[in-house]
Amino acid sequence: MTDVVLLPQWLQPEVQGLQYIYWDHGQPLPDVSEVTVFIPPYMPSAGDLTISAHMPRLRVVQALMAGVDGMLAHLPDVEVRPAIGVHDTSTAELAIGLMLASLRGIDRAARAMVTGQWLHERMPALADRRVGIVGWGGVGQAIARRLEAFDVEVLGFSRSGLGCQPASEFDALLPQLDVVVLALPLTPRPFMDSERLQRMHAGALLVNVGRGGLVDSEALLAELPRISAALDVTDPEPLPADHPLWQAPGVLITAHLGGDSEAFVPRARAMVAQFLASLVDAPEPI
Repeated sequence: MTDVVLLPQWLQPEVQGLQYIYWDHGQPLPDVSEVTVFIPPYMPSAGDLTISAHMPRLRVVQALMAGVDGMLAHLPDVEVRPAIGVHDTSTAELAIGLMLASLRGIDRAARAMVTGQWLHERMPALADRRVGIVGWGGVGQAIARRLEAFDVEVLGFSRSGLGCQPASEFDALLPQLDVVVLALPLTPRPFMDSERLQRMHAGALLVNVGRGGLVDSEALLAELPRISAALDVTDPEPLPADHPLWQAPGVLITAHLGGDSEAFVPRARAMVAQFLASLVDAPEPI
């Protein structure tokens, strides 16, 4: 039986042997009663996901995001596949940019341009820092590879400890880390809670390109500006305009831009094409 795939218009796969229905966020919903495979828009809203209720034959969802924790509640009883390898390059680039911008004061220089201030002071360098990367998956390792050119010491952490430090050693090493980068999936409770934030040494930098809920926002506010933070993801998200993090000293915030660059598009198309080809090649169920 031929699979019917609902997907965004911009993907335009060339894989033959499937039936395609194109739908993008905000458009009227077409007849999706025969859809078996759903590729939601990038960073879908809850409304984008609840249309699955109109797909009685749906069996698999291919996400365009690496983190699917926020999607699962809206997609019960179907397989939800994360986007593997699609966002590594873009997110790693942004992580490096956030480190450099925060340490070298580029964000402050940009604000000073508005009023024509010439601010010259000696700032910390990324060079010679000890950088801990929590989460040793595709994104974490991509960050580590790019850090090789910056004369830093990199310590990776994961639960398995394969190719890096076991996560069980993180707390002991935390006070020695100059930069802590979060590149792991959402954890049941904030990974960087009040206790861990207090254990970061004065002047250390926290970079979060994982999930906003990995950091206790209230606890972080209590530690600023003793430490600094560069956040591509926040809790809550989007961050309300009156949230104190916007005005907190030593904080640089970007609006969840990590995976969304021009590098994302060709990698997403390649991943989707490979996934759809696997559907065509799969044996018919008995």
